[in-house]
Amino acid sequence: MAEYRELAEPHPRWVNFPNNLPPGTKVDSMTRDHLPIAPQDGLIIDELDDVKSDSETITLRRYRSTKAGGPLPLLLYIHGGGFVTGGLETDDYMCREIVLHVPVLVLSVKYRLAPEHPFPGGFLDCLEVVKWVTSQQGQEKTNADLSKGFVVGGTSAGGNFTAGLAHAMLEQNITPQPTGLLFMASSFCHPDVRAPQYLSQILSVDEVDNAPGLTVKSIKYFAEKYGAPPDDKRYSPLLYTSRKGLAKKVFFQICGWDPRRDEAILYRALLEAEGIEAREKIYRGLPHGFWTTCPELKESRDAIGDTVEGVRWLLS
Repeated sequence: MAEYRELAEPHPRWVNFPNNLPPGTKVDSMTRDHLPIAPQDGLIIDELDDVKSDSETITLRRYRSTKAGGPLPLLLYIHGGGFVTGGLETDDYMCREIVLHVPVLVLSVKYRLAPEHPFPGGFLDCLEVVKWVTSQQGQEKTNADLSKGFVVGGTSAGGNFTAGLAHAMLEQNITPQPTGLLFMASSFCHPDVRAPQYLSQILSVDEVDNAPGLTVKSIKYFAEKYGAPPDDKRYSPLLYTSRKGLAKKVFFQICGWDPRRDEAILYRALLEAEGIEAREKIYRGLPHGFWTTCPELKESRDAIGDTVEGVRWLLS
């Protein structure tokens, strides 16, 4: 969208990344690591291996507050990484912050990654998790009560999965449908299959090619590794003609200096037009998923705080 181009004016700290960061700034690289769980006061963190997809076990990392009593509403969290990297460590800090401040149980999904497991492998893994957590058995095993609230969400590729999963639940009559959806720096359409009526509204995916973290070139790289047909709606959910009933509420976190910016702004507007209550936070001049790259910077801490409040609002 042309009117949003000014949002891509780079934040001074992120120009010529990482050379302008304050001395000693922690910079996290995206990896597939699966490390031993680090204990933390006030939290109970463990892992469940109850879900199988294509005969392979899908690990879920569960986060609960020690103050929690009885079954809790659920946030099913899906990490980012372009469908080819990332894992349970990628947003571990984010899941901890949410549970420390919001009465919710968080399950983080370790889905299979491309190119070893190309499309639709990771998506089907997450769908199997959705089927399990919505079952009576899954709720009893996790100590969740989805009648109190059920949020699905994630960052980047995780947000892409989230939209596709919400549609799949409607199509397959998997209940309960999420009460809330959380989209963080998310993608909703392969650039080559943008509908004609949206071409003038999705410009950032062509124009924003100088930001750290995600560029036009890297979008093409991840798409090739993932191997999804561009027009498959599980990968390009913007191609659905209706979004009615996906959830009651949606919360978007959108980075201004991000090639995925415009499709997220458009998707939020489309959801709102179909009667879904929507809120968004747009981070001017900041690149794709900046809170994952440098979680200790003030702008990242503020964004993580926005996520916490967004989850609280989605559950209210």
